[in-house]
Amino acid sequence: MENTQYREPQGSSFTEHLIFVALLLPTFVVLAAAVVSLARLDPAIAVEKPIVTAAACEPCPVGQDGDEGP
Repeated sequence: MENTQYREPQGSSFTEHLIFVALLLPTFVVLAAAVVSLARLDPAIAVEKPIVTAAACEPCPVGQDGDEGP
């Protein structure tokens, strides 16, 4: 039986570096999105609009509960 010689690679190729960055980049994007979404907003900048509800139709006549439709 003949022994096979195993040789360690002598360095990483440019393609391997690109693959590594391509796989690692989405991790940084998700982390950045989490930081932005968890950051507190300045209350002076944030404006809350009042909620206004609108009536969809006129009130139901006496004796009807609205299950039949308008």
